Amino acid sequence: MDLYDVIKKPIVTEKAEALRRNNCYVFEVQLDANKVQVARAIKQIFGVTPEKVNIVNRRAKEKRNRRGAGYTGRKKKAYVYLKKNDKITLFEGV
Repeated sequence: MDLYDVIKKPIVTEKAEALRRNNCYVFEVQLDANKVQVARAIKQIFGVTPEKVNIVNRRAKEKRNRRGAGYTGRKKKAYVYLKKNDKITLFEGV
């Protein structure tokens, strides 16, 4: 697996923004990614070394509508903690 494929996208929510003030960034990652791969991908893509990486698996949720039932997709999130002086610029020009 290529390290550029490990990180899918940053997660931008109110909780993620609050964590960002404490130098913790949240990313959606591939389902088969582990902490070491996420740390290497962050270092290669953004040029900063993570201090700690936590990974959370989110199970698929059942959704119902008039036509029947279905499931949302499973997801995996990575919480990446950086040192105090390190920053990741997610959005250029904002």
